[in-house]
Amino acid sequence: MSPARRRPARRKAAKPTRRKTTKPGRRPAAAPHPTRAVDGAAEVARVGTALTGEPDFRRGLARLLTGARRITGAEAGTVYLRHGDVLDFAVVQNDVLARRLGEAEVHRRLAARPLSLRETSIASYVVLTRATVNLRDAYQVPLDRPYTLYREVDRTADYLTRSMLATPLRDARGRVFGVLQLINALDGRGGVTAFAEKDQALVQALAAHAARLPVPEPAPATG
Repeated sequence: MSPARRRPARRKAAKPTRRKTTKPGRRPAAAPHPTRAVDGAAEVARVGTALTGEPDFRRGLARLLTGARRITGAEAGTVYLRHGDVLDFAVVQNDVLARRLGEAEVHRRLAARPLSLRETSIASYVVLTRATVNLRDAYQVPLDRPYTLYREVDRTADYLTRSMLATPLRDARGRVFGVLQLINALDGRGGVTAFAEKDQALVQALAAHAARLPVPEPAPATG
């Protein structure tokens, strides 16, 4: 009797590979905001070193603002300089408006009208009181605060300010000569969020390096 023939083993059909698809209405997570620094303390030290011996006052202010934006991931920012009873726009950085209008046009629109210290703007308050202001929503300032958002800037530039952090700038003699103001802190997905307390402390430490800059004479008087 002949041995039984073995049936050939059946091959298991390979399972089809499923492609990962994004569900309708949901977007992949965005990359972290490119301006945010990995180490805020290191950025403060780096900018402080760069400002040592910096001969160009305006360039030094731009370094301060750029460093503050890297620490906080701020979408925009401004440096105001005090001249008597007004604040002038010295440095303006705004990623959204720069892409839409160009940097020169952004500065032209925002710097057209100085801020009077008699107005109840946030920047004026910071200069006169030497206080730091940190707002989650600049359009929802509590009624008991002695300042309000100067909305003309948003209207002029067709922009929307939400979170804001503003801190005074002092010269080597301790006199307040301007304001460093940051606008719209961005989270890892590009959404606007509040400025964290730890970031506020780092920005204040960074602003202290303004004392290394050659503030033009006559130095502005304090309020």
